[in-house]
Amino acid sequence: MKIIGVTGTKDTGKTTLVEKIVEKLTGEGYRVATLKHTHTGFDFPGKDTDKHRRAGAQIVAGTGRETFFLLEREMGLEEIAGTLEILDDLDFLIVEGFKEMEYASVSTSAPGDFTVKVVDPFSLEDMDELIDLLKRRSYGLLQDLNCKKCGFSSCREFREAKIRGEADDVDCRSQPERVLLRIDGKPVPLNPFVQEFISKTVRGMIDALETESLKNGRVDLIIK
Repeated sequence: MKIIGVTGTKDTGKTTLVEKIVEKLTGEGYRVATLKHTHTGFDFPGKDTDKHRRAGAQIVAGTGRETFFLLEREMGLEEIAGTLEILDDLDFLIVEGFKEMEYASVSTSAPGDFTVKVVDPFSLEDMDELIDLLKRRSYGLLQDLNCKKCGFSSCREFREAKIRGEADDVDCRSQPERVLLRIDGKPVPLNPFVQEFISKTVRGMIDALETESLKNGRVDLIIK
């Protein structure tokens, strides 16, 4: 899952740009998630969720036509991205409102260290060009393995090269594609060999259960 940031000052069209990016990517068949960061809360005073939280609930969840969770703490971008990777198979995560994030971003106002392009979302005509740029410059969770499998000496060097456009055809070789390990909510780096080892070991255990319906699909193993 690649992460794309949308940054900019207030009322410069960030949400409008997010909508355009999501519509374009989903129109091409990609599975996309969005993440909105705000300094205020998402809950509404007086509603049932607010009453549940005031009563002392640590987590408030709701389900109907949609499912949501309200957690009484702020999660970091990496922790949220890791959770989304567990919940669903996604191609892109579009993040709006994080001022400090070390992922490829498009800005609606001024450029930052990780900005690949500054655009005016209200007069943006060539979405194809922007989407192509974001596909080439974006990348997923970097685990600071510094495994050098991408050809760079460190994850930082790889990240900087991607932002500058010097590694458009290079992807991180240590993404959590097979196994994602989290301890207390924080992703733990696993190189491809370890991911493969854990995957085969756990699946071998499942095969030994001799339950045909359990042998296919994704496996979630949680150790508390």
